[in-house]
Amino acid sequence: MNAFDNVVVLGEAPSGKVKILPDEVMTIAEAAVHAGKTTKTIRRWCDEFGISRQVRKNSPVQVSRIALDMVIHGDWPALDCLKVGDRTHRLVTFYRVLANLD
Repeated sequence: MNAFDNVVVLGEAPSGKVKILPDEVMTIAEAAVHAGKTTKTIRRWCDEFGISRQVRKNSPVQVSRIALDMVIHGDWPALDCLKVGDRTHRLVTFYRVLANLD
């Protein structure tokens, strides 16, 4: 690992998947209403940005509320912190407070 492994280029979405805590879970339908987008867009964002999980095949897709908010705002540095597991970073805690989770 070098000093540039976790550098995020502005405007570039980080790769990887988000670990979702139980209090952050939203359904695709709830996420669509929250974001003011279609379920098709939310599914595309889930695939594109790694903001969801599916526990088993044919089980419902679970979307991370805070990761979705980060995508809505285009806050790639915050999403990158979340993806590397840094939930104590101020960028991540901001979104938990915004979602009334803390």
